[in-house]
Amino acid sequence: MGDLEQSYVKWRTRYLRSYEDGLYIYYKDEKEGLKEMTCSEAHGYGMLISVLKRNQQDFDGLYRYFTRFRNRKGLMQWQQKVDRHGRFVPGDEGGENCATDGDVDVCTALFVAAKVWGRGGANGEIDYRQAAVDLAGCIYQHCIHPQTHMPLIGDWADPGDDAYLLTRPSDFILSGYLIFYYEDTQRKEQWGQVISAIIHTIQGQHSMNPQTGLIADFLKLDQNSGLYYPVRGEVLESKHDPDYNWNSCRVPWRIGHYYMLTRDERVRPILEAQAHFFAGQLARGGGDGDCGIKAGYKLNGSCYVDYTDMAFVAPACFLFWLLGWNAQLDQIQREMKQMETSYFGESIALLCVLDATVPL
Repeated sequence: MGDLEQSYVKWRTRYLRSYEDGLYIYYKDEKEGLKEMTCSEAHGYGMLISVLKRNQQDFDGLYRYFTRFRNRKGLMQWQQKVDRHGRFVPGDEGGENCATDGDVDVCTALFVAAKVWGRGGANGEIDYRQAAVDLAGCIYQHCIHPQTHMPLIGDWADPGDDAYLLTRPSDFILSGYLIFYYEDTQRKEQWGQVISAIIHTIQGQHSMNPQTGLIADFLKLDQNSGLYYPVRGEVLESKHDPDYNWNSCRVPWRIGHYYMLTRDERVRPILEAQAHFFAGQLARGGGDGDCGIKAGYKLNGSCYVDYTDMAFVAPACFLFWLLGWNAQLDQIQREMKQMETSYFGESIALLCVLDATVPL
């Protein structure tokens, strides 16, 4: 799935930056001149990439940054911006709150680091496993719905709020929750419930759109039935919250990675539906980087943009690799080589390759 070492060096050179005694992942385009520097999603990606590449020096630098920007609930503040003095401070839009996926990825990376290295820091002062267990406890306490066992969209969603009824499929990081199930023994049963709840919800979404397998960016709990349905209209980010957009584009990779690790047949039908849909889209492409897989779909498969992005294409590539669809894999890899990239798409593409090749 591509030249891993070359991709990693390019990614690290472009996005890894230093701040005080730590490291972070720069996630904007410098040409835009924005104040925002990084977010917890980017940080989770950076820690996963560093541990999967066995780069402990980078990993420890990223861990030090994480500890600097934890909030009072023990979770990472979702965004940092630079102030007029050059200091990093919380971003303007609830920057002190957490976003669930970032913390799940950071915690996953810490559990993997504990297996690979045991301890970190210049003098072995970082206990990766204890840090992971502590963070897993914070995630479970503040980011999991206590009745439905589904991920909340962050620690700021409180009972009684509309946001408390939402779940975001970019948080359906089943391979992470699987590691929590095995490693966070204090909460083993609870993480098992989270995995089962997510799979049940995935199956429900597949039954609503069996021809595509696409899942909306946000789902909302129907309190009468106890089931989650695609939201109607904008609830948090844009008018495309009910569509397959910049959150759910990661779902084929996240669910696919869990299937790779477990061969849990409950999720295979939706993966096959998505693969069939993306194969059909790929066949429509014009070549030369004009990939037929576009950057946004209605759940029925109709496209609402005329451009593509690596964040949408790389997870489909991972799916073709996982299922052994070699003709589609060869085609999509040829087209990916000609695509422009950004932090988001490049990070996801690199993680797809690492997840395919490095055992957890």
